[in-house]
Amino acid sequence: MLVWRLSFQLALAMTPTVRFLPRPLAMALLALLCSAAVSLPCTALSLQEVLEATVQRAGSRELPAASVPYEASSWLAGTPSVGLSYLDSDQRYGTDEAELWLNLPLKSGRRRRADEALGGLSETLDAQGLALRQLYFSGLLREVLWAYRLADDRRRFAAEKRVVLLELEQRQRELLAASASSEYALLLLQTELVAVQVVQQEFLQEARHWLQRYRQLSGLQDMPVDIGEPQAPGGDFAAAQHPRLRALDLAYDQQRQLLRASSAGAADWNLSVTAKNLDTAGYDENQFGLGVEIPLSAFEVGTQSDNAQWRSIRRDYLLARDELLADLRGTWDALGSEQQGLREKQRLLERSEELAGRIAAQLAQLQASNEIGQEILLRRAMSAIDTRAAAAANRILLERNNAMLRQAAGLSL
Repeated sequence: MLVWRLSFQLALAMTPTVRFLPRPLAMALLALLCSAAVSLPCTALSLQEVLEATVQRAGSRELPAASVPYEASSWLAGTPSVGLSYLDSDQRYGTDEAELWLNLPLKSGRRRRADEALGGLSETLDAQGLALRQLYFSGLLREVLWAYRLADDRRRFAAEKRVVLLELEQRQRELLAASASSEYALLLLQTELVAVQVVQQEFLQEARHWLQRYRQLSGLQDMPVDIGEPQAPGGDFAAAQHPRLRALDLAYDQQRQLLRASSAGAADWNLSVTAKNLDTAGYDENQFGLGVEIPLSAFEVGTQSDNAQWRSIRRDYLLARDELLADLRGTWDALGSEQQGLREKQRLLERSEELAGRIAAQLAQLQASNEIGQEILLRRAMSAIDTRAAAAANRILLERNNAMLRQAAGLSL
């Protein structure tokens, strides 16, 4: 029974540190952990560097080569046109006319102002599009990194339980060979060991899945060691500066400017340059002229189609804004409630962890005085590890919740 007592004291110590184990067990533990762990070198990459690599990889893989941008003229409203006409008189002393003219459509003052506003909006929308892209990939990376961290942590605790059970199984085999114990205890250990191995394999496969997903997403082989983020902003949800809402507002402003640029009040001017030749018997005359056509934009003339288009744009914008705000606030509130629940749960788990440690100390004494059965002792040992695992997993969930709150607030990595 001395061997059993030593084995369970090891299990109840609740520490995987190798230096406190016997040398043969320490070597076996190192080999086991190395074989079970996901092959993942440590790296000092920051989250910002990982995000940059991910965005660059997505751009080089999906986006076509940049096309030549459309350059807008500062004064031409359209393509110039050239006209030519020739009139031949059927009279002997009649006049033949040849005329050449050039039409230049020019932008009105209102059209130029609308174009300037559109140019500024286009640059702002380009910058906002980049911010949205970074936010999107930040969400993907946060999901992958924290899912991997959680799966790997659970695998680690399953590996710890397996190490303890393997050592106990070896001791029990020695006791059985010496006829100092029954086969029941050995079968019990082996059953528990198989169950732990199944769980460990499941978490190992899950960790490998997320690791592969990370490598496909970022193109990097190594995950960053530190994936923690600053505390998410507290208080009510601040929607004004959220990239998605900002992009929606800018798109609405762009549609309004486009409507103004195409309205009757922004009608183009037309400048025509004319050259005419009059050819009469014994007489030849050249004429040159300049003509300007200017719409009287002082008279505000709108069309029903313009009014209907403006109303449609306004309705669609307000509906999309309400839906987006409801979605963003709903996500923020749900994550806030989850955070509160996780914090309360963490306090209880830490209390449970403390009690498990005190129970562990008592179990060793009860085992020494034969006041508790071996099966109960085994269950208590496994329960102690489960308690630590639950507390560790909840801490990871709290950190992940903070990362997702930052995502909901529109903050990129």
